[in-house]
Amino acid sequence: MNRRRRQRAFTLVELLLAVMVTVMIAVSTVAMIRGADQTRRRADRQMALQQEVRAAVETMSAALRNSCRDGDRKVNLEGVDDDSDGLPADRIRFLTRTPHPVRFGQPESDVKECEFFLQEGEAGRPGMLMQRLDPTRNPEPDDGGVIRCVAENIVALELAYHDGKSWLPEWSPGKKGWPLAVRIHLLAVDPDDADTTWPAECIVNFPRLAGTMESEEDKPAENQEGRE
Repeated sequence: MNRRRRQRAFTLVELLLAVMVTVMIAVSTVAMIRGADQTRRRADRQMALQQEVRAAVETMSAALRNSCRDGDRKVNLEGVDDDSDGLPADRIRFLTRTPHPVRFGQPESDVKECEFFLQEGEAGRPGMLMQRLDPTRNPEPDDGGVIRCVAENIVALELAYHDGKSWLPEWSPGKKGWPLAVRIHLLAVDPDDADTTWPAECIVNFPRLAGTMESEEDKPAENQEGRE
């Protein structure tokens, strides 16, 4: 009986081995759980980043689609080609129609001056895409308006304008009329991981308006001969 009891009992070495195996399994399980949690959080951040940059592109494209294009030089589009820290930081300004009030409780037109630009972040944070809406339409230096943040974590804003022949990096107010299309390109970055970026792009097309794109020199020769 005593011999059988001694054979069934665990030795100290066996107990230590069992404890070590249990600890290793627990550590591996905790590491797997942490890894899965980090992966889930990274996926959630990327999803939020994608949604934010897509919403920003949609905001810009919606404002452009509702723009005022009646051939008047005063409501022309201005696109400035600029950069910041080696990345595109363009600006665009035009008139757009929106029923949403800018200054609550004050009378204002539904036609507002609209401007999009990048603003540098604070304390090493990524930049922000800003929108300025001005319902007063006052000339400089009295122009102003209300500025709001459209999207955070935006590090690049690149715009291009198609004149019917090629894409141009800027569009000056001196040009007659609007471009045939505006290409919007935004680049967002994960604030916790600078190597994780997400681009978004959209092209807004504009139908040609009579008298807004063609000058007398640009019109076909046969039309000029017919008038003569």
